[in-house]
Amino acid sequence: FDWQYSSGYVDVSMPNYIPSALAKFQHVPTRSPQHSPHEYIPIIYGQKGVRQNATAHDTSPIINDKKQIRYVQSVVGTFLYYARAIDCTILPALNEISRQQSKPTMKTLEKCQRLLDHVATYPHVSIRFYATDMVLHIDSDAAYLVQPGAKSRIAGYFYFDNSTKSTKLPQLNGAILVECKTLRHVVASAAEAEVGGIFHNAQMGIPIRHLLIALGHPQPPTPLKTDNATANGFAHDNITQKRSKSWDMRFYWLRDKLTHKEYNIFWETARTMHADYITKHHPITHHRETRPNYVRDHLNVIIAKAHTAVPPFPLLLRGCVALGGTCAPQEHVRSMTPRQQSVLRSYN
Repeated sequence: FDWQYSSGYVDVSMPNYIPSALAKFQHVPTRSPQHSPHEYIPIIYGQKGVRQNATAHDTSPIINDKKQIRYVQSVVGTFLYYARAIDCTILPALNEISRQQSKPTMKTLEKCQRLLDHVATYPHVSIRFYATDMVLHIDSDAAYLVQPGAKSRIAGYFYFDNSTKSTKLPQLNGAILVECKTLRHVVASAAEAEVGGIFHNAQMGIPIRHLLIALGHPQPPTPLKTDNATANGFAHDNITQKRSKSWDMRFYWLRDKLTHKEYNIFWETARTMHADYITKHHPITHHRETRPNYVRDHLNVIIAKAHTAVPPFPLLLRGCVALGGTCAPQEHVRSMTPRQQSVLRSYN
């Protein structure tokens, strides 16, 4: 815990966890640096009338070696704890691997290797919590048909914020809980997946609300954000049920919570949806742009210090011969490991 009382925040990290885990798995990197924890499959938008197909099943050979099966299960267990505590950005990769841990394939081993390469690229990660009024906020999102078997993934980003917008935090507050799960039932539409995600996250928020109230932090109707207008309309009873009978009765629980003013479900554009990053597999460029919103890497801190150094100078200057063209302050560069220097070069 790195307490900064005068600045109103605390940084939480587990400095030795990743190096110890990599040593336990005797990890040998196959790609360095690896900025993405999972493979990105580009979205191919079909023509009008072409339906969206579900994710294809893994057809690679099944692994029968018990040692390799235990290896996959150990990877999931080891890094799931770390992901829930510190680095939520690896949750989608773990969610996908965990679905195959009982019957892993050769493709599963490749996914584990890529995940290890990724955490080896970012071994020192911290999460920052700002002082707030302790008002719970929830962002809920879903990704339709992204899992084999026509399954969908849901995610929820739970964080504390101030009671009014006038006292806005300098950046997104650290998450007290991040949900990343696969819906067990097959849903018939993207809107149904979104409502399922809202339902799950609202249920997870109930005990947190009770705990905060017991600790002396009164809670208004908890703001619960969605970026799906149909799901928002369904929750507010603005949509008449005709062909939505596949939506189970348990989803009506949301309307009951709205009536009792426990939740305030509202719509906002996907650009402000903090749970969107955790539901989908994004390209490397998106990871490098979005990751600093959720966690603080030792590498990113060095880059930030370089940008704010006095006298000012460009961090990445074409033609600079120092450190492969990266004009970072030498005192910051010397504090980096050779692997982190390699990662820094990749930003040039």
